[in-house]
Amino acid sequence: MATYNVNITISRGNSFSQVFFLTNPDKSPVDLSGASFSGNLAKHSNSQDALAEGGPVYKFIPFTASVVDAGQGTYSISLSPDQTSALEEGKYVYSISMTNVNGVAIEAISGLAFVDSSFGNMR
Repeated sequence: MATYNVNITISRGNSFSQVFFLTNPDKSPVDLSGASFSGNLAKHSNSQDALAEGGPVYKFIPFTASVVDAGQGTYSISLSPDQTSALEEGKYVYSISMTNVNGVAIEAISGLAFVDSSFGNMR
């Protein structure tokens, strides 16, 4: 399975959720039965702190990741409003890994995450 690069946009202060589909080379869905996903968001690929300087120190911000429909090859990633509120506007990197039923971990998707200010949650 190839790693896909997909850019995402996250609105500060709002819930974030994105569903992805994994397919085989013949375009049939990958069976995700028994698979699990994990992923992280960071300011830079070798960042020590994904949040603004002076805030809590995190090496990364973890996504909540879960299989949505194993038979259809769909999974999702999400962040809470508290997590997105702590982000500064700008460009981040992210990576999502899948651990298959045999315990083998592979990178499923990665890309850039653009964090923008949300007009609905001006503080």
